[in-house]
Amino acid sequence: MNYLDLMDDRRPPAPSNAIRALEQHIGAPLPAPYKELLAQSDGGGFDRCGVELPWRNDRTVLDVLFTTHPTDSYGVIDNYDVYRGMNRIPRLSCPFAPDPGGDLFLLSLEEDSYGQVFYWDHEHEPVDGGDMFADFPNTNELAPDLETFILGLGEG
Repeated sequence: MNYLDLMDDRRPPAPSNAIRALEQHIGAPLPAPYKELLAQSDGGGFDRCGVELPWRNDRTVLDVLFTTHPTDSYGVIDNYDVYRGMNRIPRLSCPFAPDPGGDLFLLSLEEDSYGQVFYWDHEHEPVDGGDMFADFPNTNELAPDLETFILGLGEG
């Protein structure tokens, strides 16, 4: 899929070694659509960025895509390390963007939900966290895959 046509903030492509380093850091292969997106634009944003949250009859926006640069505050690795280090997100998840309120958009890298897009709500975190998506009732599925999620973005 050509993601660039949908983006209003394009960045240079992520180097293939940065994508591999991200996979190694998390310890799981990234879904092909996400690798395609990174290979086209390493970070950036979409023209249409509105996201429906039907379980709470609300909406939010996809802020900016995280980059593969490991020391960037808007980096996937930095955000993974911060949130996973405090046991706040599933071990086999990939935070790929925030919303303006401090919540996250996650890709599942778990076998049963591989590639699905989830919304992580920081205001409803479990006390003890966990390892698996099933341990995090504050995550809700948004789309079966990244391509469906991005094509479903609405007005911001």
